[in-house]
Amino acid sequence: MLNKKFLPILILLSIFSCDTPKAKHNSLLDVEEIPECKIMIILGDDRSGSSESIQKLNKEDYKTIVDVINQNGSGYFTSTIIGNPAPNSKEIFRLKVSALKPYKNILTSEHPTLSEQAKQKKHNDKVKAKNEKIKKKNESKLNSFLSKTVQNSIVNYKPYKGKDITNIDLAFGHINKLLKEPNVDDYDKIMVVLFTDGVNEPRRSGKIEKIKTTLALPDNAELFLIGWKDTSIFEGLELNEFEGKEGFFSYIEDFECL
Repeated sequence: MLNKKFLPILILLSIFSCDTPKAKHNSLLDVEEIPECKIMIILGDDRSGSSESIQKLNKEDYKTIVDVINQNGSGYFTSTIIGNPAPNSKEIFRLKVSALKPYKNILTSEHPTLSEQAKQKKHNDKVKAKNEKIKKKNESKLNSFLSKTVQNSIVNYKPYKGKDITNIDLAFGHINKLLKEPNVDDYDKIMVVLFTDGVNEPRRSGKIEKIKTTLALPDNAELFLIGWKDTSIFEGLELNEFEGKEGFFSYIEDFECL
């Protein structure tokens, strides 16, 4: 006769030693999670001398901002200079972050055979190999973007013909054109990030003028202001305001695309 005091132990052993086909089935799809959020970040970066109250962005800052896209899925990073860029630097700079391939369950049975399990593993390995190539390509494009475009055209910015002005209307015009491009509605989130005090001095005289151009933000866009002084121009829009870049980078450190 079985001793009753050993019965609970035997039951527990039977539970934890049971390796069901369903458990094996699930383990075949135990792969890395692929984030699928599609994000566009539009950065307005004030490089003019009059914006000295805001810490200027460097290459590492740009990398941190692009990583928001990398960590949450795929999309586009774009940047436009606020100031008086040379004619060849007035357009928006762009960097595409390609999406990783999703893993798929190709099993058709709840109790897959060894042959079916092998097919699933082969599929997983192929997807993983493709994703490693995409990651390396994204990293290579980012490094090139940082070392060439960001370093040469943005970090080493010099006002055109020595005229240190701040033409915010020009930057807003470029941003509005970008927001009218095809497929903008396909993005899960658009982040318009303005690193500027918002003081518009479009003429050599240094006279402060009212900003005439209004940002036309679509429904899937959020506006982030870093260091902006007078926000009355954005009346009716929901704002995310930060005093300086530390606050903004603290925010995006824990950013998740919901």
